[in-house]
Amino acid sequence: MSKRGENPQTPPSERPLSLRQLEVFHTVMQMRSITVASKILKVSQPSLSRTIRRIEDILGIALFSRDHNRLVPTSEALEIFEEIDPLVRQLAAASTQIGRIASGETAVFRVGATASAARALMPQALRALSEEVTGIELFFDVLPVNQIEDYLLSGRGEAVVTLVVSDHPLIVNEPAGRIDLVAAIPRHHRLAARDVIHASDLENENFISFEQGGAHQTVVDGFLRRSQVKVNIRAVARFSDTALALANEEMGIVLVDYLTTLGPVGGNLVVRPIHRAPQFEVSVLWNRQRPHSANLKKLSEILAIKLTDLPPLV
Repeated sequence: MSKRGENPQTPPSERPLSLRQLEVFHTVMQMRSITVASKILKVSQPSLSRTIRRIEDILGIALFSRDHNRLVPTSEALEIFEEIDPLVRQLAAASTQIGRIASGETAVFRVGATASAARALMPQALRALSEEVTGIELFFDVLPVNQIEDYLLSGRGEAVVTLVVSDHPLIVNEPAGRIDLVAAIPRHHRLAARDVIHASDLENENFISFEQGGAHQTVVDGFLRRSQVKVNIRAVARFSDTALALANEEMGIVLVDYLTTLGPVGGNLVVRPIHRAPQFEVSVLWNRQRPHSANLKKLSEILAIKLTDLPPLV
């Protein structure tokens, strides 16, 4: 009587072996020991022995004889091993590669950031990511705000880390954390001696402003307007690092996000916290219609941790 699932008309040699059966046979052939092979395959010895007997039943031939505690392969077993050895090795290599794909080690991970996040936060986060995902190939772009949507919608990069919120329907804004507005002050300015800057301290001070419509100017203007403080705008900058460079030349005080000051600020500046400082939201932006990789998920997690653990401004 044939066993369930087998065609009684099918000759033993034409019944297919499963990949698992091929793996078991290959391992036993290499080790020439059921005991050692069972440890490698993480199965019990009785189970492994039953699998070998099942293979012999399917093929209708003996595969091994015993010589003391060693298995001696038959000539047919040696011939079968030569046939399947390249296949099993290829499958093992494919399995390893699949694991690398799943862990994000194979593809180029291209991300961008606007100036503030690019100064220190993103280099630190990308370093942590490269330590977590061995072999990852990173490509890091620094973008002006007006290039974010094209960067994501065209697929040039997978994500952008920024202080800007996008209202485009295809772009997801994933919050990563919040940071304070701080004051960068020329070292010899009278306010440099203050531990904390109040809005009223800025009345009629020379000031470095930002172009209208940007994240910085929106937050700074709102802060000054609520405090009913007027400042003397000496220069307008597009990027936060440019604003710091102007302030370093004593053209005025600049209010920037705390992330900007984590990078080099210039030897002629001090950074001070602001009383009741407004905050910026740091977001990871990505295109909802494009693949969202495991690396991006890891990066978002790293950013959230780093933003929570930022050193206090002294």
